[in-house]
Amino acid sequence: MDNTIKQQIQDRLAQAQNVHIIAVEKSGFDGLASALSLYLSIKKLGKNVSINAKAPTVGDARMLYAVDKIGNKQEDKKNLVITVDNAVKNVDKVTYYLEGTQLRIVVHAFPQSDGISTEEITFDRAQVKPDLLFAIGYESSEQLKTDLVREQEIDSNLYTISISNTDSTKKFAQINIHDPQTTCLSELMAIFIQEMALPLNEDIAFNLYSGLATSTQMFSPRLVSQATFQIASWLIKFGAGNARLAQGLFEAQSPTPSSRPNTFEPTTAQINETPIENVEMEKTTEKDWLKPPKIYRGSKSFDIES
Repeated sequence: MDNTIKQQIQDRLAQAQNVHIIAVEKSGFDGLASALSLYLSIKKLGKNVSINAKAPTVGDARMLYAVDKIGNKQEDKKNLVITVDNAVKNVDKVTYYLEGTQLRIVVHAFPQSDGISTEEITFDRAQVKPDLLFAIGYESSEQLKTDLVREQEIDSNLYTISISNTDSTKKFAQINIHDPQTTCLSELMAIFIQEMALPLNEDIAFNLYSGLATSTQMFSPRLVSQATFQIASWLIKFGAGNARLAQGLFEAQSPTPSSRPNTFEPTTAQINETPIENVEMEKTTEKDWLKPPKIYRGSKSFDIES
């Protein structure tokens, strides 16, 4: 990442108190993992963070941290709103002053009115509007604005940082971080967190690793690059495997003793019918694989031990 861009992002993060993260719904589990990882990381900076992404499933909750924070804006409603009914008819002006540590708000009534009754005053809380927006997986401003319209508290003109692994030529945000060479959004988000030196712990590392593994079909060779494994190694270094969900996921995916394939034990007839050079390999048990050196013999000339 260019140093100038890094500095701009650092400055914006330092200035912002309220950050909103939104991931395009079609990015699926990958976008969800990326958005939640960024949410947890920025939250550790002491910022007020809100997040919107695809609706999480029960399965997502087993594989990702902080899914309960998606769309949950109650914790962000810090602003107190005082509403006065019949204000046009009864209220002349509003003043305030400090008395010690107390803030006193005075609602001045018109001389000819009966004043404001306590029944005409209600209290509510309003969501804090964000200073900074992270748009994850979006390809155009039209696509982003469509989703932002659904969140009426969000100003579509606020400062936006776009993070996407698509090869989009449309630069719609103030800062666009697009890298089609990365295998998925989770890989790109891991690189972003790494280069920006954002907070990283076991939960964040596990979210990113989970998104990376799922998007690449458990690191299928046709879907990964050398850089993918480097990022995966970096996430493991920071504790992805130590996260509580990692242990639960391993236990859920490990085969039970009854579901494991039986070790092959040939009968006498099968041994008689099998070429002698293949018998040793077929009789191998699970424990034998752990005993080096392993010598393979085959019927082809290039398999024969020299």
